[in-house]
This record gives sequence, C-alpha cells and structure tokens, in this order.
Amino acid sequence: MRETIYPRAWATRPGRVTPTEYLGPVQGSETRIDPDAWDAAIADTDGPQLVVGGPGSGKTEFLVRRARHLIDDTGVRPDHLLLLSFSRRGAADLRTRLATTLDRSFSRIPALTFHSLALQLIEAHGAEGDWPSPPTPLTGPEQVTLVAEVLAGEDPKAWPQPFRGLLGTRSFAADLADFCMRAAERLIGPDEIEGFARADWRAIPGFMRRYRDTLVDRGRIDYGSLQAEAIRLLARPEVRQERGGVPTHILVDEYQDTTVSQATLLDHLAGPGGNLTVAGDPYQSVYSFRGAEVGNIDAFPTRFGSDEHPARRLVLTTSFRVPEAILSAAVRVTAGTGLPGAAGPVIPAPGEGSVETYRFDQQSHEAEWIAGEIQRAHLVGRIPYRDMAVLVRSKRSLLGELARALHRRHIPHEQPDDRLVGHRLVRCIGDLVEAATADGNRRTDAFRRVLLGPLVGLPLGRVREMERTALRGEAWTEVLASDDGAAEIGELVADPTWAATAPASDGFWAVWTTLSVFDRVARDPAAADDRAALASFGQALERLRDRDDTSTLRDYFAAAGAEDFEAEPLLEFRASDTDQVTLTTLHQAKGEEYDVVFIADAREGVLPDLRTRDSILGTRHLSPTHSGDDSAYTRFRIQEEMRLVYTALCRARHRAVVTCTSMGVDMTGGAPSRIIPLIAGRPMEEAAGSPGEYQEPITALEAEAWLRRTARDPQEPAVDRLAALAALTRPGAWRPRDPGHFAGVLDRGPDHGVTEKPLRMSPSRAESYLTCPRRYVLERGLGLGNAGSTYASLGSAIHDALERAESAALARGDDHGTADEALAALDEVFEPDDYGGSPWAEAWHARASWIITRLYDLWPGEGPAVGLEVSVQREIDGVQWVGRIDRVEQRPEGVWVIDYKTGTRVPKTTDAAVSVQLGFYVSAVDASEVAGAEMWFPASKQVSIPRRGFDLSRLPDVEEAMRVAQQGIADERWNPEPGVHCERCPHRTLCPAWPEGAEAYAG
Repeated sequence: MRETIYPRAWATRPGRVTPTEYLGPVQGSETRIDPDAWDAAIADTDGPQLVVGGPGSGKTEFLVRRARHLIDDTGVRPDHLLLLSFSRRGAADLRTRLATTLDRSFSRIPALTFHSLALQLIEAHGAEGDWPSPPTPLTGPEQVTLVAEVLAGEDPKAWPQPFRGLLGTRSFAADLADFCMRAAERLIGPDEIEGFARADWRAIPGFMRRYRDTLVDRGRIDYGSLQAEAIRLLARPEVRQERGGVPTHILVDEYQDTTVSQATLLDHLAGPGGNLTVAGDPYQSVYSFRGAEVGNIDAFPTRFGSDEHPARRLVLTTSFRVPEAILSAAVRVTAGTGLPGAAGPVIPAPGEGSVETYRFDQQSHEAEWIAGEIQRAHLVGRIPYRDMAVLVRSKRSLLGELARALHRRHIPHEQPDDRLVGHRLVRCIGDLVEAATADGNRRTDAFRRVLLGPLVGLPLGRVREMERTALRGEAWTEVLASDDGAAEIGELVADPTWAATAPASDGFWAVWTTLSVFDRVARDPAAADDRAALASFGQALERLRDRDDTSTLRDYFAAAGAEDFEAEPLLEFRASDTDQVTLTTLHQAKGEEYDVVFIADAREGVLPDLRTRDSILGTRHLSPTHSGDDSAYTRFRIQEEMRLVYTALCRARHRAVVTCTSMGVDMTGGAPSRIIPLIAGRPMEEAAGSPGEYQEPITALEAEAWLRRTARDPQEPAVDRLAALAALTRPGAWRPRDPGHFAGVLDRGPDHGVTEKPLRMSPSRAESYLTCPRRYVLERGLGLGNAGSTYASLGSAIHDALERAESAALARGDDHGTADEALAALDEVFEPDDYGGSPWAEAWHARASWIITRLYDLWPGEGPAVGLEVSVQREIDGVQWVGRIDRVEQRPEGVWVIDYKTGTRVPKTTDAAVSVQLGFYVSAVDASEVAGAEMWFPASKQVSIPRRGFDLSRLPDVEEAMRVAQQGIADERWNPEPGVHCERCPHRTLCPAWPEGAEAYAG
C-alpha cells in the first residue's frame, strides 16, 4: 500500500493523456493499492470506504474477497452482511462468486439489488407506511397502463394547452410514468415539483397525488416509489430501533450507477461513519436515463464520513484484464471530460492487445466481414465462441443483418431478441390467444400461424382450404371441428374465457390440459428446451398473478410488446452451457468480459446517439446534472456516450475491433463516428480503412470460392488456373459441389404436390391460371405475395352492403334499393380492423361510400332482381366448379347475369366477351334461359357506369378454356406465360421467363 498519487512514467508514455485531463479534481487524499497490497487493504474493514478503479482492476473481486474475509476470518454472520448491486445480473454474480469462495456453505448469501432490498423492507415494516398491507410491484408496462387509467379521469382544463390533446395517448402516459419514476428516484414529490415553478408542470403535482392514492388503494407500487417508501420507513425511529445494527457491514458494487434515492437508502442503513464499502468508476457511469447520478462517487467522502470515521478512498492501480493498446484507446475517447472522483491512470494488464478500426461501403459487407472474422478467430485462433461478442448502440439496425450472416456460416449465436415470449411454443400460445379473442383479418392470420405452427402442424394446402371455408361464412369453430388435427384448437376457441377473462396462469393451464401436443413435449427426451421455456412461462404467469390476479393471457401478451416485460425470468429457459457468440447492446455488455469484442455500426448519430433523451415533459430538469441549457445537456449526453464506448472497449481482453458503414448503395450507412479517430489515435481520413481483401480460406465454402476466382482470373498463371480447376473437378476426400452449380443456389425443387385433391375449381382460379400458370402457383398455391387483402376486404364489404340493400328492395318489390340503405348496411358490415384501424379505415370507408353512392346515382340496371348472391355449381369432366352470382336481373328480353366489380380497371370489350367468370355463370344457370351476362364497374371514374357484356356465341370457347385451366392445374403445369401483365408482377425475380429470374434456374 502506498500514498503516491500517479506513476511518474504515465505522462511520458506515447499516446497517453495526462492525469489532469483524465481525472479532474479529487476530494481529499487517497491510498493507491497495488495487487501485492490487496490482502492488507481487504482486511481493514472499518468505516466508510470508497474503492475506485479503472476497467478490469478488480473492484467486484475486491468486494467479494472482503465479504469472504468478514465471514470466514472475522466470524460475521452472513445475515449481518449485505451486498448490493445495480442489476439482478450483478447481484447474482456477487452471490455466485462469494458462494464459490467460502470455506463452508450457507443457505442464503445476502446479495440483492436496491429494489429487492427496498421490497424486503416494505414487506417487513409495511404497517408503519401508507400501504395497509405490503404492496406488489408494477412492471414498466403495468405502470404505464395505470398512469393512462388515471389520466383518463383528468380534467383537460387543468393541464397546459399543449398537453390536453395528448392525455388519452399511451405515449404521453409513458412519458408521465417515466417522469414520476425519475422524480421518485430523486426523492422529489408533488410539493417539490410545485417549487420548480414551471408553467408546463402545473398539473403534475395534482396528478402525482391522485396517482399515489390509486397505488395505495390497489395495493400496488412502482419501482421508483418502492425505494422512496423504503427510505420513509427507515426514517422512522421505531423502524430503525427494530432493525438494530443489522447489517453490520454493507458492500455495494457499481456505485457509479446509483440514484439519489439509492444513495439516501445507504445513508439510512449505514449512517455516518458506518461500515460501508462501495466500489465504482465514474467513467463507467452510463445510466443517466435510468436516474443514475454520476456525482455520487465524488460526494461519497462528505456524505458518509464522520469526524470519528472519515471516509477513505482506495484506488486500485492495476487492470487485470485490459492490455496497453485497448486501455490507451479507451482513455483517448474520454480524455478531457475531467470527471471528479475517478481512479486516475491505471496500469494495463500484461500483453499489448490490439485495436482495429475499419470502414465498409455496405452494411451487408460489414456484417459478413465480422462473421468471417469470428469464424476465423474460432477456427484458427481456437477462441471459443462464448468469448467473443458483437456490441451495438441500437438493436434496430445491424444486428438482424449480422444474425443472418452468422446463420449462413452456422455460427451459434444469441438471437438479437431472444426473449421468453419469442420462444416458438410460447409464441404459438400468444397466436392462439389472438385467434380466440381477435376479429377480422387479425383472427384469420392468427389461426393460420397456429395451424401451421408446432401446436398443430397442418399442411399448407389444408390450412388454405380451412381459410376459404371460413371466408365463405362458416364459423371457425365448425371449420376446426371438422378436422381431426385441429379439433382441440376448436374446443379452446369455442369458449375463449381462458384467454380473455381467466387469470393468465389458469388460462395457460387450460391450454396445457387441452392440447395433446404438450403431453408429447413432456415425455420427449429431445424436447428439453421446450420444457424449460414452458416452465419459465408458467413461472412468469404465476408472478403476474401474484402482482395482479385479474391479468389474463390476453393482457400478458399485450404487455409483452414492451421490451423489458418478463425479459429475465427466474427459471432460465436458455441452455447456459452453449458455446455461442454474444450479440447485444453496449449497455447490456456492462460487467461482462470477452477475448474479442466487435463494436459495430459506429456511425455518427448512432454512436454517439445524438437523439435527445428528454421527454415532452422536460424530465431531465429534475436532475441538477442535466438541467442546464440545451448546449450543456448536449455536452453531457455526448460525454456519457463517450463513457459508454470507453466501457465497451474495456470488455475486451485481447482484441477490440470497431467497424462502421459509410453511405453506400443500400443507403444504410452514414458518416463514420467521431469516436473512430479517437480510438485509432489518428485523423479521420487515416483512422479507418477497408480490411485486407485477401485472406487464406478457412472453410470449404471459402476454399471453393477462392478456387473459382483463381480458375477464371486471366491474370493468374496458367498453371495455377489449371490446378484450381483440377481441384474443383477432381473427386476425392474433399468433395466440392458440382462445378456446374452456383454457390448459394439451391437445386430446383419439385413442381408437384401443390394441387389439393379432390380438385375444386372456381372461375377466379381458372382466370388466374389462364393469365399465368407460374404466378397462379406462386400466389394461390404457395401463398406468396398476397398483398391485396385490403382491396379484397373492401370488395367484400361493398358486396355485403349491396346484398342487404337489394334484398330489402326485392322484398318490397322495387327494382333496386337506395344509396341510403346501402350506406347504412355498409356501416354495419365495415370492420375498421381489416384496414389497419384509424385513420386508414376512415379513408377506405369513404372510398366504399363513394363507390356505392355512384352506383345508385347512375344505376345501370334495366329490370328488377330475381336473385341475389345466387350459389351455382357445375361439374366438368368430373371436376366440381362452384361460384356465386351477385345479381340475376329480369329484363324484357329474358334473364341477365350481373357481376359487380369494385376495382378501377375496366377490361376491353373483346376480353369481357370471353370472360370465364361470366361464361361459367351462364353455363351453370342454363345457357338456354339466359339472355345475357355483364359486369358493372362503379369504381370507374367514367361519366356513366361502364358495363362489359359476355358474347353468348363464344360459350363453347370459354368452356374449352375452363377445361384447359382445370387440366393444367390437375396436371400441375406451371410454365410462365409472359404478357403485358408481367409489367406489374411481383414475382419476376422468381420467373425463368425473365432475365432477372432466369439466373435462379441456371445449371
């Protein structure tokens, strides 16, 4: 142990910043502790002590060894010791590390988060507080929901004008919930809010009082109020007297991330001069958006010291993890910020380490290069995948592309959004809940996912047939009951109370006991992962029931849209021993360490993130650290982003790589981040170049690609080209693919097995096939590109409205109905959810109203209806044809068949003359009794309603076309039929008749 301040050699090393630039002012003297002096420092446990150290200097290890010393060497009982950390992961790490080092086992290691400690205090002493019984905590989404509920009862006139129109929105409720949370963390109540004298906050104090009354009435508490209530309890003399001197020693990790309320909680627990040891590093304070106050470390000596026991500051001098090159780069990023209370220069770990910065022209190139480097490090460097990580500032951009690049190379990795609700069986239960409770297209889509998913696993053709049956008007319960494989789903859907009204855990039990698939999951040795996920899911629902026994499965999955909801179940559902690459954010990597770290997507605006974190309410003004003018706040934000990069770089033990994408053809890049020249220690134009293009191949695919390039490169020597060609074509132990095949292109699959048996035909199927068999099979057989569902919904709504209006007219004996009748019917049948809700639904409703009004204003009919929505069928060569005629009209010359068309495109007269649809209707009714058939186009903007008639003399030609269509579909002939319709076809890249699609079928 020594009393020196900084090693003299520090300021003279090339590339180093000075201690003044790095550290800033420090209160009082300090003791710097080298590794060989740890034992003596650990054993000196009395009084308040602040342990500061740079990255990898062993702050957490110091606390764990002190806890072990207190228990094993001085006889302190574990229940008289308290270890605290910022996060559940940090508390679990403290608990595990201490348990593995103790000389004997204990049933309980007291390592908690601040929130867990506060909850224990409230459960033990809640009778002395405002709540009549211990309250249950609200999750983040639950808090937003409760705030929204209280806001719904607010008087808009009490709020400032800009907020009045927002009171009913969930986004404003989320902002206000965050405001209340941050205020509680800073121990700012309604009275203090009034003291700010801000006009835009004038309604908030009253709301906060009503919100708190609601919490008390319902026995709930949010996480901000949780700590404030614990502090209020500890302020009571009777509570402090009951607790006595327990705990005798408190050890706190990650102190730089504590809030005002957490520091105050320690005040009450330890008292002036108490045995309190905290560890932290101001340069790793990156959670201001969660209320962390970076000044807590600097204020520690005056806050916790006393005349008898002044606070001591212990500085750990040496990093055990971060080598010279990486540490120097991290220090350069934060140079000049001058944070009070920092540890100062740190002696790096042995070894040089390496820092690399690269720039790419496309994000796909960036992702592929990172994936290749990870594979190379694993195969050549023998680095386990678990010892490598890719860190990004935001999950929204690169992680999806990177996950796909890793998947293509078969590199195991964490999924970017690997959450419990994303597990395949849990996700299917969510789909089943939606199928049981939703309406319209959402319900149909949910049924499709359920029936195709692992709960049922029906073939696509069968599911399509069930959907068509449901669209024809048959209830889904009947459709499901008719299929043995889906009957259990039908049983659940018939009575959706398990999803909509029963407690969530009871709803899950209903699903579990009804579906036989879970019996197989429970017994199958290969389904261990599924069982783990379902066990975690069941536990999460029980925890939800403990908090709120009225929450249903529908409520759970609705809340699961929030990223933090049940993100960390107590029962882990992922395999903990999997060797896989970590993909996560810079924040979530805090406290971890890896051999190799990639900091990806380092673009300006992304890293540093320059978006304001302040809400519409100005929440940042609650903190003295953030309440300055906009320029001061921006400087603070940038400095915190720099600290985030500093922290992320120092996760690396050997190699740190920073990558970015400049603006490229995919338009996903941007300017390289300002951090890149700081990390590289060179100007921007020299800081990041492209990585070397050539590297020795390390996989069979890379070797094959290298040989192909060599064989076709005219600049290569002939002998090398011949050798490459020989290696590609010669059979042997290493067998590359057929040299005539292209890498990445699958062999052509079968064109059969798509048509369902027995074959049933309709005019629309026939017309689609005759236009282009290839497009028919892609869209109707495989379900690709069916993007016209909104137009289909509009057509169905108009047809339903017309049928109701015309049925009323038919019953009265009128020739036709009225626009008012049809518009009233439209209001009854129109489902806004089918059109995406407001405001889109209003626009589609207006369009439907215009079409209906125009039809009746310019009514093209010439006689009364004698039939509406008439179902017709006919058998052709053993194949059943079915259809539905919109209107059968009696005219002087005889019966006419009418079909309404709600699209804007009007066909040529010659095309309509041979319409398969009209021809089928004529033949199905009886051609001898039909005087004519025509289509009406009320959506056209022509002066009158266009009508296109069928040529009865062409009926034999149409019937032959129908036979051609049914035979082609039955024989599964899917040859493309190029024509003018190809101009708007979305499948040209899959069509061998076009150059852009032909490549997929080469070879």
